[in-house]
Amino acid sequence: MKKLLIVLLAAFVFAVVNPTKSEAKVMYDGAEVVKGQTGKMTFKKDIKVYKKNSDGTFDSLMVKRNNFFKTYEIEKYDGKTFYQMGQYRVQATDLVVFKEVPIKIRSSFYNEPTYIIINRDGIYSHGSYGFNFRSRWGISFLDTNSGQLLEYCESDDGSWMKCYQYPGTDLKIAETIHSKSGERFELTNDAGGKRTPLDGAKSETMYEKGSVFSSLGTEINGYLEVLNESDSKISWLPVNLLKPSGDK
Repeated sequence: MKKLLIVLLAAFVFAVVNPTKSEAKVMYDGAEVVKGQTGKMTFKKDIKVYKKNSDGTFDSLMVKRNNFFKTYEIEKYDGKTFYQMGQYRVQATDLVVFKEVPIKIRSSFYNEPTYIIINRDGIYSHGSYGFNFRSRWGISFLDTNSGQLLEYCESDDGSWMKCYQYPGTDLKIAETIHSKSGERFELTNDAGGKRTPLDGAKSETMYEKGSVFSSLGTEINGYLEVLNESDSKISWLPVNLLKPSGDK
């Protein structure tokens, strides 16, 4: 028994001194970074930030000058930028100092990251709001004075390469989840099929409850890529609105 206790204690000490990769903290600019974090933010003076409740009322929070806060989702539209600070949404102004976490660090939390463009102003010639790419090949990261860029290159005809660059703050990162292709699912409520797996993306085709789809085997950001069996269109549908179909 004494020898067993010694072995268990040694194993415990080894685990504490040598944590696994998943347990190790990810650090950047002197602070811990967590999954889903896009950057950190501070304010030049004490200021109130607000969150909207489900009943339409608002709650406010007074944030102190020079205190740092983690930021998560970013929205860009009509030339404006909004940062999600926990439950609070903050518009970028001269009073807000935002520092982004490099894309490479943000990507390190995912086994197979997908990059989704969240800028609704449509400034790109290749792709637009919601366009997503998930290839491990052709992607590199560039450091600039104004922040980090993701460069995505593809070959048009096999003889030359075309490259596109995206600021890190224009990108949402999500896990690519693979499942069995060809599985059939039934829609549990009316829903719109989207061209991209993003909540704010426009629904291109409306489908009624009970519509049947075949899975294409890829899930991203809570959406499954499917083929509609009646119109042969490919789209993304919310996973929580799909159930396995009993039809053979």
